[in-house]
Amino acid sequence: MRDFPSRQWSKRSLGRLIGALLGLIVLSAGVFAIGYSASESVLQGIGVAILITVPVGIWLVKQAISPLLDLRTTVTHLVAQGGLAPEEDGDERAWGRALTRLVAEAERRIATLESERAKLFAILESMVEGVIALDRQGKVMLMNPAGRRLLGLGPEPVEGQSLLEIIRNRGFADVLELCRTPEVVEPYRREVEVHTPVPRTLEVQAIPVPFEPHTHGMLLVFHDITTLRRLERMRAEFVANVSHELRTPLTAIKGYLETLLDESSVEEFPARYRRFLEVAHAHADRLGRLLDDLLNLSDLETGKVVLRCSSVALYDVVHESVAMFEQDASKKGLHLINRVPTHFVVHADRDRLSQILVNLLDNAVKYTPSGGSVTISADSLSDSQVVFRVQDTGQGIPPEALPRITERFYRVDKARSRELGGTGLGLAIVKHLVQLHGGMLHIESKWGQGTTVQVTLPATQVLPAS
Repeated sequence: MRDFPSRQWSKRSLGRLIGALLGLIVLSAGVFAIGYSASESVLQGIGVAILITVPVGIWLVKQAISPLLDLRTTVTHLVAQGGLAPEEDGDERAWGRALTRLVAEAERRIATLESERAKLFAILESMVEGVIALDRQGKVMLMNPAGRRLLGLGPEPVEGQSLLEIIRNRGFADVLELCRTPEVVEPYRREVEVHTPVPRTLEVQAIPVPFEPHTHGMLLVFHDITTLRRLERMRAEFVANVSHELRTPLTAIKGYLETLLDESSVEEFPARYRRFLEVAHAHADRLGRLLDDLLNLSDLETGKVVLRCSSVALYDVVHESVAMFEQDASKKGLHLINRVPTHFVVHADRDRLSQILVNLLDNAVKYTPSGGSVTISADSLSDSQVVFRVQDTGQGIPPEALPRITERFYRVDKARSRELGGTGLGLAIVKHLVQLHGGMLHIESKWGQGTTVQVTLPATQVLPAS
């Protein structure tokens, strides 16, 4: 690139050129920083990527404009001191060469920005997930082809239009409303039903993104889980149908076994045959419990369970549940301790709350060795929440098993669980029942030191009645 003719540049012209180049570089670098942040957010996880890529974008801007800022400072100083007089040919030639290098650097960096922008758009075009970037007013800044396809939109431009005017979906409206609150700083997930020409179930992830200084837009990433949900419904329906079909013959088998056991008391009936009948009856009972749990879990997963919530005294339900296990605990020398305050009242379905406690106590009694203890306690988290805990002194759960402990049919010790008659569905049922109440389930355990299961439920009274 040739040098600029130095004598044609006055102080005013030089200042205008530097200002124009500075504005161009800042604008291009700013666009790239935003694009870089958005692309990384999609590829590496929305929440973590923003914390990483925004500083990277700022660094890139500073690197792009740093030479210009230095030059502008120097020019300003020389102008103020009268150091750019037209007759100083050497100075003007030096400035011409400096501007030549400056323009070359600017062109190189602009080419880099254009290349990175092209990469970003190529990535967005090829993604199977839908991506939508919104400004602070909820208007579309960018939507990739997958987003148009999943929402059933045509090729017409949507940039600059409100997202809710484009699709008019209550689920998306709730997502946008929640993400506008200042408290939301982590990705928010929700399943949304859209009624496009082909009904779909979308899993939407949303998070506020600082597209502009002091203002936040929003980034939505969503994908189609219609097939997954359909397969889950098919599985639940299959389990329910099989369980119902097995219940009738199982009832007949248990009836005949009980009849034979009642008649086997006569002396001529061999003792070993009676033992065979007792084993068969025990396994029939176990199969019956498994079918009951399968039906309960299937009903919970398919939304067939309807809660009849009312104000329930937590102490009374715990007392009744503990009484059911006193005989089994006594045989093992266990201590069952009820430390729930008598004035705690929760908003729950009494029968389902009893089912939660029975499942938790059943596990605690089974897996606590002789001489141990099981303690049920409760505390108030606030005026509207109560947390109760079932704490045992059993063998505990290994750390690697904790994330999977509420999965259906998952057992830490498979051999021992079968020996004790467990179905592997108890904690899965507890998890669904707690979520159905709008509560939370948390499990803490240390191997060899016992387990604490914590359940948080809505409360209607946490203080003693006056």
